[in-house]
Amino acid sequence: MHHRAHPGLGLSHTHSSSSSAQTPTRTMNVFNPKILDASIRDVTAGLSNDQKADVLLYAMGHLELERSRTLIENAVQSCLSIARLPAANAAKARLMRAKARLAAGLRVGARQDIQAVLELQPDNPEAAALMAEHVVSPDKPLVQPHTTPGFSTEIWREIALWLPPRDLKSLLKVPHVLSRIASELLFQRVDLHLASEKRESQRSADILTRIITDASFASHIRTLRVFVPGRETSPLTFQTGMLSNALPKLTNLRNVHCSMRWKDMYSILRVLETISHRLTGLSLMPSDGTGELRFPRFRHIMQFSYHSTGGATTQVYDFLVQNKASIRYLSLHNPNWAFPTEAISVRNLTHLDFQGTFPADSRAFAEILSNGHQLESLRLECILECTASKQFREFATALPFLHHFAFSLMGYRVNDHDLFPAIADFLKGRHALRSLELTVPSADWALKRLGYDATVWGVLPSLTSLRTLTATLPKDVAAAVAMWLVPRGVQALSLQALSPVNTIEFVSQLRAGLPPPLKYIGLSQFHVEDATAVIEQGFPMVRIARIDDEYYTVSRVDGKIHLDEWPRGRTQYNSREWLECYGCEGAEWRDPTQFL
Repeated sequence: MHHRAHPGLGLSHTHSSSSSAQTPTRTMNVFNPKILDASIRDVTAGLSNDQKADVLLYAMGHLELERSRTLIENAVQSCLSIARLPAANAAKARLMRAKARLAAGLRVGARQDIQAVLELQPDNPEAAALMAEHVVSPDKPLVQPHTTPGFSTEIWREIALWLPPRDLKSLLKVPHVLSRIASELLFQRVDLHLASEKRESQRSADILTRIITDASFASHIRTLRVFVPGRETSPLTFQTGMLSNALPKLTNLRNVHCSMRWKDMYSILRVLETISHRLTGLSLMPSDGTGELRFPRFRHIMQFSYHSTGGATTQVYDFLVQNKASIRYLSLHNPNWAFPTEAISVRNLTHLDFQGTFPADSRAFAEILSNGHQLESLRLECILECTASKQFREFATALPFLHHFAFSLMGYRVNDHDLFPAIADFLKGRHALRSLELTVPSADWALKRLGYDATVWGVLPSLTSLRTLTATLPKDVAAAVAMWLVPRGVQALSLQALSPVNTIEFVSQLRAGLPPPLKYIGLSQFHVEDATAVIEQGFPMVRIARIDDEYYTVSRVDGKIHLDEWPRGRTQYNSREWLECYGCEGAEWRDPTQFL
């Protein structure tokens, strides 16, 4: 192998003899700095496995234990995998690994190695000394009862991520690192209730003060939800002033929801616009009037929700246009507005929730079905004036990734006898569909004018993965028969009442055909005088019952059904989280304030 001479390496031929005499002769430096590594590899290649183990054990003796545990763990394991490894080398390898584990605080693993060494060499003085000095006595179990495992903070955090908020709140009182982790996870989302009852107002003021004074606490907040109840008319100058001071401190804020008057909402949005946060989620629910809100100039919104009952479309549509390329989740509710075909890119959406009017000349259904290739969730609440059946027939196999579908009529000014048969054909055989909602204002008129008949219910058995069903029972389907058509995997069932019925008698007919895993029942527009009797007669197996807007936890006490009504704050703002605690998280459509 030839090496090219490098300037400055070796002796110069121009040096004088006197200089040569005074300067010791230097050998030529090696050009390849990795030649030593290569030489070690070449030399050990011809050795037996036992001899290689000797070299490896010698080399490990020169490593720093605190910094080289992974290297030592791998090296020792490779030595121990050698068949018929001499006992002396096995003991030496395990002893070296025990020292590395002790240096890392892994006493249980170290004890296992030391015990193995003593089995191989009962008189090994170093192993005996380590056992006596660092490791618990051999007659004690590896993990003491009633003690906390010594996991790292990262492991505890991964465990805590699986816990519901109710359990995280319990951990706040535990004197352990879990308390801090639970606090960080719980306060990733903060709810502020301004101008509410005294206790909630004081809580919100305390949180705002903490945000302003504690940068570490503020840095954990990802989602901020601000609620002002009803059409609150008292001035909120002080509260919005505190909030304006707190917003710049939320350096990792990504999602904001506001439910309040136009004036107060605009003040908050103006502050958000002036700070450097890059919001990805924005949800707005103005509680008063039909004013025209001035939207901030955000351009990277991925989740956008806007629910109102009036106002012009100009500002909202301009905002949608400037975020057209980034929006993936869109929830737009206004019964007076038409579908914003020109303002959004349906092909970019994965979740679409629209409530509004479909005029007589509307092709919005065709636009959604033809371009919504990525849609996983589609919810349409309609005031229908167009013939939609033709559009559903035209794109019967569209939306291949659809998991959640809802079609609800709030009103209609059209006779379209093929509408629901067309929707039934559109849904038939969709094995990936997990939740379905089909409701109409009146089963009698929907049967006559829109074809809402047994054909719709007959498609249910083909939806084999369905877990949540919300529906108006067709007029021409008997209650007892209808339940046997519901897929056997359904866990949450919500029914809308037909014409006035005897509720106790009606639910008694349903009971025999109910799906076995049913956990949640919802009853809407039923006349219920005794909720406990209704649940006991028809749905004793469920864990949660909802009757109109009231939620109940269902339990059995001394063999009898007992209902605990949920408080208003739980149902109004946190119902999904509490449903999740009882295994019913998919029972209701995701609220837009619950950011993905």
